[in-house]
Formats: sequence, C-alpha cells, structure tokens
Amino acid sequence: MTDSFDHVLPNGFTFLASTAGSPGSWAKATDPVTAARNACKYNGSRYPEFVQIWYGPDCDINVTDFGGISWKHSTANAIVPIGFFKMTQSTMKPSQDERMTHEGFMDENQRQFKKSSEYYLEQMVGDAA
Repeated sequence: MTDSFDHVLPNGFTFLASTAGSPGSWAKATDPVTAARNACKYNGSRYPEFVQIWYGPDCDINVTDFGGISWKHSTANAIVPIGFFKMTQSTMKPSQDERMTHEGFMDENQRQFKKSSEYYLEQMVGDAA
C-alpha cells in the first residue's frame, strides 16, 4: 500500500479487506469489492480465497499480524462489518464454510464492536465522575 489516500472516502472512512489464513494480505479501497479483490491480488491471487471486510474510519482501523482487525474503542460504534466472503476469479459470495460463515462473522464482529463501544462509554462516564 502506498502513502496516498486514494482509498479514503470524503467522510474519512474506508473499506478494509483482509484475506483469511496464513500468509495473508489486506487492502483498503473506496468500495468493498475493490478492497476484497486487491487483498486477494496482494496475496498472490490464489482462488478460492476467503476475505473479511469492514467499513470504518481510515485512521482508526488496521489489520493485525494475524489478519484480524484492530480499532480504537472510541470509534467502535462507527465500524461496520460488511461480511466474510468466498472469492473466486469471477464471484464473491457470502461464506457458507463450516469454519466461518458470513453470518457467524457478522454476529461475532457486531458483538465485539458493541462490547468495545460500551467499554469506552463506561470509561468516559467513570472519568467524568
């Protein structure tokens, strides 16, 4: 990824895609399909490929060494999980793989972001008291 910000939307948000498995790769773009396709391309275009996608503040979301997402508690409520997809050269479909389904990804991510946001709010109330 270059130092340019062509992956950032006017509102400061971006789509972040990360390939599942090791080794993996990631990409940011102004739309989810481009982010997913670029993540696959940067990972050697080995299909089929599983890709997870999020939408959030560009400066606050990043990919960890293990392919997951890291974020700031203060903006957790602004991050939207887009899904977990099985990519081929010509298709992008919600994963039905038993190891991780699209629905499982969505449920887990929404739970994590909600918990993170609640934690941040509790800290803010505690600091104000």
